[in-house]
Amino acid sequence: MTPRERILAAIEFKGPDRCPINHYLFPGAFWRHGQKLLDLLERYPDDFGNAIIESNNTPPPPPDQPVEMIEERDPWGFVTRRRSDYTIGEIIQPALPTWEGWKDYQFPVLPPDSHFEEFAARVKRDHPEKFVMGSGGSLLSLPEAIRGLENWYMDLAEDNEHANELADRLVDHWLYHIERYVAAGADCIGFGEDWGSQDRMLIHPDTWRRFFKPRYRRMFEVARDAGAHVWFHSDGWILEILEDFIEIGVTVLNPQHSIMNTRRVGEIVGGRVCIRTDIDRQWTIPQGTPEQVTEAVREAIEAFGNFDGGCLLHGEIGPEVPFENIEALYSAFYEYGKYPLEWIESS
Repeated sequence: MTPRERILAAIEFKGPDRCPINHYLFPGAFWRHGQKLLDLLERYPDDFGNAIIESNNTPPPPPDQPVEMIEERDPWGFVTRRRSDYTIGEIIQPALPTWEGWKDYQFPVLPPDSHFEEFAARVKRDHPEKFVMGSGGSLLSLPEAIRGLENWYMDLAEDNEHANELADRLVDHWLYHIERYVAAGADCIGFGEDWGSQDRMLIHPDTWRRFFKPRYRRMFEVARDAGAHVWFHSDGWILEILEDFIEIGVTVLNPQHSIMNTRRVGEIVGGRVCIRTDIDRQWTIPQGTPEQVTEAVREAIEAFGNFDGGCLLHGEIGPEVPFENIEALYSAFYEYGKYPLEWIESS
């Protein structure tokens, strides 16, 4: 199978030869482990391509380089501040701290047709070997930045009229992108928000269903009607809305399943939606033993992949992860992710 065929077979429960593998490593992991990490990744190639290696395998900053604080204004109007050495930063000034300037607030200029023509050329170049994804945009983290965190959550609690207008404008903005990505031949449209804390959702599930669910449905339907898959990532606890994601058309879900109990999540979604795993990155991968890493992989495959597909294997690697645990992770992906999963029947 080509990587694209393998990924589509897993998503569509059509019998891949093995669970596809997806790498994610932070720059600090490359800085710590160097060439032996690159050699390991070559042994266990990423079915989604080498974008992470190409973007995150960067040289470390010189140890004597002074650290500076950098402030930048985003095209959406908010201001961020970050250290110059390997951090994302924080929002220090929202674009609309009050609604007074709402009528005059300008969204960034939409990409020209040439942007999507270049994307279409990439699809033509990469197919049939590679799985190609377009971006679906944000309805949570972006409004948080535009309004400020506290303001946005008060807007949601009050069902503020302007907040509804902002959300509807954002949906229209992202639909412009989604329609053009699927027309260009994208296999999938990807969305990423963090809807949960460690043990509960950030907002009440009923608020999510009232405010966000119908707007997500609008965007997802455009992708699904065009034959593309919908990929949704969320960190944190989202147990209460797993069924909702399936209902409105998500075909690949990337939850932080370990904090909700992997087996419990599998009982709800197994065989109904493909899961991109998130092998426990809070404790097991960075602090557990190689044997515990292996067992976590087995548990995830049994929960999500035992349906003639349904499982994309992924675990996040930060700078604190020992090399033997990285090796155990990818080795287990290959050893236990091959179909048929005879080890489950015999265990």
